[in-house]
Amino acid sequence: MRVTADTALAEYAAAVMPWLLRDPVRNNQLLTLLQSRLDGVVLPESELLMLRVVDEGGAVAAVAVRPPPFAMLLSDLPDEAVPPLAAHLAGGGQRVTRFTGPPEQTGRLAAALAGRAGGRASMLAAYRMFEICEVSPPAGVTGRPREAAGADRDQLVAWSAAFQREALADHPRTDPAAPIDGRLALGGLLWVWEAGGEPVAMTAMTAPAAGVVRINLVYTPPRRRANGYASALVAAVSRAALAAGLRPVLFTDLANPTSNKIYQAIGYRPVQDTGMWEVG
Repeated sequence: MRVTADTALAEYAAAVMPWLLRDPVRNNQLLTLLQSRLDGVVLPESELLMLRVVDEGGAVAAVAVRPPPFAMLLSDLPDEAVPPLAAHLAGGGQRVTRFTGPPEQTGRLAAALAGRAGGRASMLAAYRMFEICEVSPPAGVTGRPREAAGADRDQLVAWSAAFQREALADHPRTDPAAPIDGRLALGGLLWVWEAGGEPVAMTAMTAPAAGVVRINLVYTPPRRRANGYASALVAAVSRAALAAGLRPVLFTDLANPTSNKIYQAIGYRPVQDTGMWEVG
């Protein structure tokens, strides 16, 4: 096997997306990453690292993309793909130290890189992907869901920044307005729960990629918590996505028992685990 590094997003996407589309749920993060940049929802980074591992016949065997400054996102990695990918990364010009993908496979890659550099590989976080097919909304939650509007923008940007500080403390900081402005521009991707005439919680979903949408940016300000707003909002948005013929998924941090509990209570079921590894 060998590693090919692409520099043109359109060419790379054309080469790897048919392979990723064989399992659009498990590969949703990679598909969304590429599709959002193809569609202009996210501006392609000048140093976007796009790799594919191919077999002797040129067929794709694994996909690896790193949108700086974040971790490299990995597809399933067959054992024979690990050595050439580790060798390429060790000798490449862009230093990559964090990787997210299937836990054991990603761990093997991190260990191979650490061995080459004389360092160590450590797992930083564990996540779980869930999918929902039938929604069981929580009962007795006051208020209603509605699509976010331009008038909500400043409040939601502030909540986006708070979400980063709280839920993504170990991740690089990004412009908190970007996920809000991008979704508001597209429409239908950003929602709030309204109670007492004002927004009290928010959530978002990614633009559909092969019929799959990912629920994220779930946030309730501290003084509004313990009222069921986030659960009710995620349930409502998930139901709307299912009604539109889409497949909603989401990720939870396995270190957060609350999120794992509330999403399963409304009908989300586990699909796969993901690990973030660091080489240092």
